Amino acid sequence: MRKLKLAMYVSVDGVVENPAWTGPFWDDELSELQKDYLFASDALLLGRVTYEGFAAAWPTMEDTGEFGERMNSMPKFVASKTLDKGEWNATIIKDDLATAVTRLKSEAGQDLLIYGSGDIVDELTRHGLIDEYRLMVHPVIVGSGKRLFNGVTTSTLRLVATTTTTTGVIVLTYRPSDAAA
Repeated sequence: MRKLKLAMYVSVDGVVENPAWTGPFWDDELSELQKDYLFASDALLLGRVTYEGFAAAWPTMEDTGEFGERMNSMPKFVASKTLDKGEWNATIIKDDLATAVTRLKSEAGQDLLIYGSGDIVDELTRHGLIDEYRLMVHPVIVGSGKRLFNGVTTSTLRLVATTTTTTGVIVLTYRPSDAAA
């Protein structure tokens, strides 16, 4: 059974929206952590907004090396009520997201990876479908914007790893408290 893992940029005040504020904190450590997560996965799960942003940017980026090749070539599953057709190796999920993700997790393969996509993270957390949360907390207060876990009831997580990068990003990796170590 595949695992569903989340990689999310978060500000100290919990903002996850429009993470342009992450740029000054990017370093080789964070790059390597992101690469490890991506290469342990064989498909992305994205919300429409994140997908549209990625699809507009990644295919034309230069000098992205193996990471960019992987991003551009791997399948993407996009949760959307408005898109009818996917490009950039995308399949649109219009049906019930929890049912579709449960089916994807039951298939053979590597991990499924969610980048960003706050609304689907909230929904999949409510359904207990995310197996690992990697929250990259950046040392910045954004002040306003969408925050993570809107409408989610209390869920207990277990901290399984912590890394602090040279730029002060604290990478917290959690699993649901009942998940195996």
